[in-house]
Formats: sequence, structure tokens, C-alpha cells
Amino acid sequence: MDELFEGYSPEVLPRCNALDTVQVQLGLAVRQIVELNEPRQILETNTWVRMVWNDCQLTWNATETGIKNIAVPYKRVWIPDITLYDNAENALGGLQQYRPNVYPNGDVYYNFPSVIRSLCKVDVTYFPFDIQVCKLQFGSWSYHGWDLNLTEKSSSADTSMFIANGEWEILGVPTERKEILYVCCPEPYPDIRFYIQMRRKPLFYLLNLIFPCSLISTIAILGFLLPPDSGEKVSLEITVLLSLAVFLLVVSETMPADSETFPYIGVYFACAMGLVSLSCLMTVTVLNLHFKGEFGKRMPPWVRLVFLNGFGRILLVKSTDKLTQYDKIKAQKKLAEAYENQGFPGLSTVDEESNHNDHMDAEQRTVLTSVLSDLSGFNMADLKKVKFDYDTSAEVVSLLKKQLDCLDKIQDHMEENRRESLGMDEWRKLAQVVDRLFLVLFFLIQFGTSALILFRITSADPDVVLMNTPK
Repeated sequence: MDELFEGYSPEVLPRCNALDTVQVQLGLAVRQIVELNEPRQILETNTWVRMVWNDCQLTWNATETGIKNIAVPYKRVWIPDITLYDNAENALGGLQQYRPNVYPNGDVYYNFPSVIRSLCKVDVTYFPFDIQVCKLQFGSWSYHGWDLNLTEKSSSADTSMFIANGEWEILGVPTERKEILYVCCPEPYPDIRFYIQMRRKPLFYLLNLIFPCSLISTIAILGFLLPPDSGEKVSLEITVLLSLAVFLLVVSETMPADSETFPYIGVYFACAMGLVSLSCLMTVTVLNLHFKGEFGKRMPPWVRLVFLNGFGRILLVKSTDKLTQYDKIKAQKKLAEAYENQGFPGLSTVDEESNHNDHMDAEQRTVLTSVLSDLSGFNMADLKKVKFDYDTSAEVVSLLKKQLDCLDKIQDHMEENRRESLGMDEWRKLAQVVDRLFLVLFFLIQFGTSALILFRITSADPDVVLMNTPK
């Protein structure tokens, strides 16, 4: 051993001729994918680094000595300063902790395990059906290509001992050699690049993100099926909106803060939130229409024609025109009463002498109650046909006239209440038609948007992604 290393310096490039170039072969065996941190864009892998070179100063006669190889300490021999260019740590782990093997012809094999943490540009456009390609670029930091020629041992890294990962499936690790000319130096700097191609296993995200989001978005449809009087339509839509916001927050925490590529699943969550927000607006519109009749506002004829008679039939909502029929009957009755009262003008108005007394005393109220109970089977037209003798006392005639006017007011009030009730029913029927129309529109938009985005997510072509591997 002492004779072999006599006069040997591990700090000097091992070449016997000043013009010689040290040939270093670099290989890699990918053992395990530990983690891909998408937000920080750092890949952590467990690898075996394999280097081979020839040191012309370390040779001996194996026949004479009987020694076939020697495992020497790291500091006793020259080791190429191979560096991982995109290293997320200070140094390549394991490089100075193991022993290289030296053979009689001067070949030096240095194999050591290393947990590599490297930078990796993550493209999450098709998350969770994405394929990631992470580059491991190795090269000498001190020696240029005329002093140290770095070449690859094989066309791809060794994956025969790969340990399966629960999230990632490895597709391959092709190898490529490049020579770069920097502005600072005229000499070429060769490097070896390993492209780790891996595909994500989407089952976990399907069950924990996409399926719950689709289910929650579908629950928003139930808001259109709730009756407006329940008071829970808007509350349900807001609850669904908050649930989707939580899912979007979970997705954003697992994605890198990158504006160049945005995942389609994020677009899907954003569209789902937009649709639920739209459903809240639709629900408020339905509630506004449902309670609009309570303010005595009449429905425009074109609204009745378009929604109740048009969309109502298409959406299988039974429409009724009771209010229109009631207005027609009321108009006919007024015409008939006006015609019948033409021969009795004295009964249509109250004497001027009685106009000064706008209220009735207790005795008059008793008489009115008795008259109402006796004349419950007559209508107003029949009452006005009653004929009085000319000998009847003027006070009795005046009282009866007041009673008839009170009956007219009571009947008008009851008819007005009935008309308002029919108007409220008409507005509620309109709200039902609009609610069902919004239900159909919401379902079509949600189904179309979800199908389009989910199809786009699952349509990632792995061949195209691998062909676009950076060279």
C-alpha cells in the first residue's frame, strides 16, 4: 500500500501525460422517489451514484501481489469533483463518506448512495393526471472538457432496484450528454443529464378532492328543489359555496405559486364556485318573485304570456288563469249592476241629509247585523231591487241606505282580498316556473363545464409530454 501511494498526490489530476484527458464515466441508479414537494418545486430521490475513471498512477501487478482490488479511503485517491448543478443542498450527499475500489490496471470504481434534493420545474396543468419530468444535471465544477471528459455509462439510469412509491410511478430515466460553452471561458464544459420521468397516481386525489367537489356541486341543485317558504334556499347555497372554498384552499396549498401554469382542477373548483354563486343569485331572484305579490303589484301581461303560458308548459308547471277569469267576471257583474240600477237612481246613492254622519251608533250596528244575517242569501243586485212604500219613515229609509252602502263596501273589500290572493298565487306560480327554469340551466351548465374540464384533465398525452422533455 505504501509503495502504491508513494509520491502520489490526491489533489492533482491523475494523468501521466500533460496532454491526456481523464475519462470519467457517470452512471445513476434510481432507488426510490422520496418526495416531490410541488409548492417548493424540490424533488427528493434516493439514488446510487456510480463513477468510473482510470488513474494511471495506481497500477500494480496482480499476479505478483495476488491483490485483485483495493478499497482505499476517500482522501487517499483523487476523486472527480462531480457536482449536481440544480442541487437544493450545499453538497452532493455521500460523496466524501465512502471508499472507492482501485483495480490493478488503474481503474477506479466509486459507487456510493446519496439522497439527492434537486430543483424540479413542476407543471401541474393536468393535476392529478400529470406527468413530471425532473432533470438531474451532473458535471465537474473545476475541470473543463479538455482536462476531464465526462460521459454517460449507459443510455438510461438503472431502475431495476426501484422501490414502488405510493404517489408516483416511474416511467423511465433517459440519459443525455451535453457540452456547454460559457461566455467566461473558451473551453467546453460537458455534463450528464438524467431525466426522471414519473406519472402521478390519481386515485387518492380522485377520492379526496374531485369526487367530494362534484358531490357538493351537485348538492347545490337541491337548493332549487326547496320551497321558498322553507327559508333555507339561500342558506344551503352559501353553505355549498363555503365548502367549495375550503376545497379550493386545500388544492392551492398543494400547488406551486406559479402563474405560468394553472391546474385545470383549480379552474374546475373556480367554475364550481362561480356556478354556486350564480345559483345564489338565482335563488334570490326566485324569492323576490315569490313574495312580490304581497305588495299588491300586478304581473305584466307579457310576463304572464312568456313564463306562465310559455315556459310553464315546457317545464310541466301547471299554470292557471284564475285572476284573468276573475277580472272578466267582475267586469261583467259591474256592467250588469249598472244596467239594472238605471231605473232606480234613488237607491244608488245616499241622501245628502245623511252624508254628514259617517259612522253608525250602537243601535244602527245592531240593525245592520240583523239585516246582514237576514239577507245572507241575497246578493247586492237583489238588495237594490227592494221597493219601499212611500209611507215608510224617512229615518228607516236612510238607515237601510246606509246598510246597503256598508254591504257594498264589505263586498268590495272581500273581492279585493280575493283578487290580491289570486295575484299572490300568480306570482308564486311565476316563481315556481323561474325556479325550475334556473334548475335546468344550472344543471346543463354544471354538467357541461364539469365534463369539459374533467375530460381536459384526463386527456393529457404522455407521449407528447415525454417528447417535450427539455434537452
